Parts: sequence; C-alpha cells; structure tokens
Amino acid sequence: MMANAQELYLPQGPVRRLASPDGSRILYGVPYEKSTSGGPQLWIEDTRTHRQTKLFDIGGTLSAGWSINGSAFYVNDHWASDRERAYIYDAATLKRLSIGDRILAEDPRSRRFAGGHNYFEVERWNGAQDVSAKFFGHTDEPPVTCFVFDYRISLTGVVKKLSQQVAPITAKLCEG
Repeated sequence: MMANAQELYLPQGPVRRLASPDGSRILYGVPYEKSTSGGPQLWIEDTRTHRQTKLFDIGGTLSAGWSINGSAFYVNDHWASDRERAYIYDAATLKRLSIGDRILAEDPRSRRFAGGHNYFEVERWNGAQDVSAKFFGHTDEPPVTCFVFDYRISLTGVVKKLSQQVAPITAKLCEG
C-alpha cells in the first residue's frame, strides 16, 4: 500500500482522527467496546453541526484519506485475510462509490480474477477528482495466477485501465 501524507489507519494507527483539509469534517474510529459497540467502527462528524454518522463496522483493518479539497474521501476496508474493498465517499452526501464494482463493470477482462484472493485498494488521490487504484491478488484454482491491474477512477465512476500484469504463482508478482 502506498502511504498518503495524511491517512487514518484503524483500529490501530498513530492517527485516530483525521480532519478534512478545511476542517469541516472529521473521520474517526470508535474502538471495540465489549459492552456497547461490538467491533470497531468508522464514523464521520460534521464539525459545524456536530452531527455524527456511522459509516460501517470494521471487520479487520482499514485506511482512509481525504481528497485535496475535502469534498470526498476514500476508505480501504481489509475485512478478511483474502479480501479488501475500496470506496470513495462524497463528503456532503455520504454517497459511496464501490471501486471494485466499477472496475468489474468497466473492465470485463478483470472479472475472471474476482473469485480468488482479491484486493481492491485506493493508493492515492490524483488531485481532487480521481484516485489511483489497484486490483490485485491471485486465483485459487490451478493453475494459480497472480495479477495486478492499475486504474485511474474518477469521482463519477469513470474507469481507465493503466496497466496489467499476470503471471504464474512462482513469480515475484505475488510476493507483494
């Protein structure tokens, strides 16, 4: 994973609260509390109205980062050892765009890799309107194949494939 200048990592991480660039919103984690919440959760607070909204329960680990202008943020949800989902949220409406759904819909050749160990991940913002994202992992059925696809995805869901690597499991491609 490529680190961003300001990124929230939950449930463990040095940053527990991440303010938008203009300070109008804060992404934060609520830790596991046996008697109340169950598992850890990701929340957002509007600092003007003090309205707090739960975005979802954290099943494993996650990272999140704001766009340059604070109008959107991404969330990488690594919810299982063999799965990771990624989303872009509109900060004002909290409407969520699934990176994986967009990639699979717009790149039919990638669909054959969706059944094994697969990870959809936002790597970074490219300005305020789009992200660099990656779809990677390996198939589970022989012959096991490793894959890495790189994309640029806009806030409106437009997907542009930038590169594709596919190789047998013995290749360094599957090592990280």
